[in-house]
This record gives sequence, structure tokens and C-alpha cells, in this order.
Amino acid sequence: MSVGALAVDIGATKIAFGTIDSTGKIEQKIEVRIENKDSEQIWQGIEQAAQNLLQESKIEINGVGIASAGPIFLQDGTISPVNISAWRRFPILNRFKDLINSERVFLCGDAMAVANAEHKFGAGRGLSNFLGMVVSTGIGGGLIINDSLFLGDSGNSGFLGHQSIDVHGEECACGRKGCLESLASGPKMVEHAKTIGWNMGSDFVDLAESARQGDEIAKSAIDRGARALAVGITNTLASIDVHHVVIGGGVTEAGEIFWAPLRKHLENESSLVGFLKDKIVVRQAQLRRDAGLIGASLLVLT
Repeated sequence: MSVGALAVDIGATKIAFGTIDSTGKIEQKIEVRIENKDSEQIWQGIEQAAQNLLQESKIEINGVGIASAGPIFLQDGTISPVNISAWRRFPILNRFKDLINSERVFLCGDAMAVANAEHKFGAGRGLSNFLGMVVSTGIGGGLIINDSLFLGDSGNSGFLGHQSIDVHGEECACGRKGCLESLASGPKMVEHAKTIGWNMGSDFVDLAESARQGDEIAKSAIDRGARALAVGITNTLASIDVHHVVIGGGVTEAGEIFWAPLRKHLENESSLVGFLKDKIVVRQAQLRRDAGLIGASLLVLT
């Protein structure tokens, strides 16, 4: 029997589970939607899904890797995802240790897991230093420094979705004003489009399609989000002197209607930072929806 890991990827709207072997191949996976429930109800759904996978797996599970939306707290193994209001300092590590009766449970941020997976198997192969990003319902980051995942002091390195890029902007769910996530996430671009007159759909897929069809309001909303994202990326890369960024997440799958304005604004923003001018290299993530699970499994398997 091959050895592998149970991987858990906790996002803003769903939790994915998978059993993954030592080569990074996903044996089986399921997703559970996060409904507006209390803390214990959410956990009960997680517990049941995890038990089902463990019972059906033909892999010898050697531990659990958890990737979670942040902030996370490595020192006590708890998580407080901004977009899951029922969870504040939820003891996720201890719950899984009890579930599998083992101490081999590991935790990192969800975007960190994506960066880790892309470094090992995807668009980050061959890069010693890069910023990995997820742009979807939320925005997160993860850093590969000197060929290793960099966690930071508390485990929240790359927490750039909640860096403020407009101190006079609207209040974010985290309590700060003008956060990158409140300007450049998929739902927030849709929300802004609706405030300026767009009424052709309900989500970012619809917004992107409207933009492709030439709708100027949709194009304007995406351009605004792309500019905010470019500012956040440039700020981050300038602060650590790293020149590569790998970006994944649902928003990036919109194609050139998103990538073209992002590249334009990145060029403009970085041109004003002398050591970044003409140096930023942007790569699209390759592992798509599975990156978080694969990256979480690497916490156990490497």
C-alpha cells in the first residue's frame, strides 16, 4: 500500500478534502459548502467528510495537511478565517489530531499551500524565490524564499489580501479600510460593477463575459480591480526584492479580459520602482483547483 496524506483546503465558501499519494496524485476528493452555521455544525460536516474519505482510501494515510484561509495561529493550532465568522481561534489542529488519533497534523495558509504546490509541481518549478497568489472569493499570498515555503513568525507570511492600499477606502470585513481584497476579489469587482450600473449577471464569470462582449461598465470594473491587484503585488515584491509572481484562483481563469489589464497596470506600477522596472515576471498557476490540496499534502509528505 502506498503512503499518502489527507489534505484539507479551507476556503471562504467551501472546504475541499482529498487523499493524495506521495507523488502528488489525488486518489479521491470531495467538497463541502460552508453554509451560515455555527462553529460546531461546520466542524461536524468536516468530520463526516474526512471520515468518509479515510474509510474509502486505499492509501496508507501518514498524516493530515490543512491549508486554511487566514489568519492562522501556528503557535496554538487555531484559525480565524476572515470570511468564516463562526470560526474565531477555532482549534483545527487538535480536532484533527483527535480525529485521526495522531500528532501528525500540520497547518499553513491556503495561498501558502498553493505556492508550495506550484513550486513543486507547477508554474513555480525552477524558481528559488517567488510570490504565490490566489485571487478568487478572497485574496491570499504565499512566499517561496530560497526554495522553501516561508511561514513567518506566526504563520501568516503573505497575508496581503488585507494590506490596505487605500486608507480612505471602504471598510473591509477584517475591519481595516481599503484592503486589497475589498477592491480586487471577484465578488468585490462584481459589487462595484453593480454600483455603477452593470446588471447583466450575478458573479465574476458573468462580469468577465460581459466585458468580453464589450460592456464598458464591466471592463471598467475589472480594470479597477486589476489596478488594485497590481498595486498590492508591486508593494509586496518591492518590500522583499522578489521579482516573480505566480497567480491562480478563479478570477485568473477569465483569460485575457483579466490578464491584459493586470499586466498593463503591473508594468505601470513597477516602472516607478527602480529595481523592479522591467523585472517583474508573471506566471499563471498551472494546478488550478487542486493546488491547495496538493500543497496541503506536502506539509505531510516532505
